[in-house]
Amino acid sequence: MKALALSWSEHRRMQELCAGLGLELVVLKTRRRGALRYLVLSAATIGLLLRRRVKVLLIQNPSLILGALTALLRRLLGFQLIVDAHNEAVDPYINRQGWIRRLSYWVIRNSELTIVTNRQLAQIIEGEGGRAFVLPDRVPAAPPAGSAPILAGEFNVVLIATYAADEPIAAVFEAVCGSEVQLYVTGNPKKLDPAVAAGTPPNVHFTGFLEEEAYWALLRAADGIIDLTLMPDCLVCGAYEALAIGKPMILSGNTASVELFGDAAAFTDNSTADIRRALGALRLRRAELAAAAVVKRGEMAQRWDAAARSLARFVAEAAVPEVATDA
Repeated sequence: MKALALSWSEHRRMQELCAGLGLELVVLKTRRRGALRYLVLSAATIGLLLRRRVKVLLIQNPSLILGALTALLRRLLGFQLIVDAHNEAVDPYINRQGWIRRLSYWVIRNSELTIVTNRQLAQIIEGEGGRAFVLPDRVPAAPPAGSAPILAGEFNVVLIATYAADEPIAAVFEAVCGSEVQLYVTGNPKKLDPAVAAGTPPNVHFTGFLEEEAYWALLRAADGIIDLTLMPDCLVCGAYEALAIGKPMILSGNTASVELFGDAAAFTDNSTADIRRALGALRLRRAELAAAAVVKRGEMAQRWDAAARSLARFVAEAAVPEVATDA
């Protein structure tokens, strides 16, 4: 099958998607930064596509530059373009400049298919003249349980953080301040706003960046997981990780998250007071939420497999070369 997947960065969603579809994934990288990075990766992309002459190309957006480049090349090189679009590629939140939104919509219109995680994003794509396919993330397979870290308190919660602009970290810190919650925050704390860092409560612990095994061990040891976003209709990676190990979780109460995760999560409006309320609910309903997470994990695995089979058929049909017939 003359189909290929291409990305300019590593992401578990793309890896799981390609594994499910049986597609080769090429991740192009460079140590260059800024504009030079885009020039180097664009040249490498063009060279790859000229060599491989694929009929179907699946790409990950972001990068928007990769999306725009391949949308330009699709007719010239004769391939069909499928875009796995994250929220920022459909409804930009962090980069809100007008030209980014216009370019994002142009890529949507100039792709054969855009894969998104939920129906809300699909509606935006259809409204902009694109064709959407809904496929949430695949629930990851957690590694075997190893030795668990010893956590400090009677009620320990992990906040999954990357310190991006859409994460209400300050509100979470305020919510746990003075409480019995021991909060463990993942990711590189050097990225945290210095003003927020200066007011870090004593019951907040920064783990720093964790390798895969240590990260999963921390999640298993916790009583619950928090992963919040201010981004509309964003399904966060931490929710799938919580399902993978049957762990109670608190999520932002956007429509997409409520529809997908339902009774397997406690939801919040991201305000300090409501995060505090959700933490109390998680503590009281821990066993109930954990049981619901196990059920939800099975349901979502079945749904993902069915949707992936449908998408695989689309890719296979698109990859078959057209046979010329006499008039």
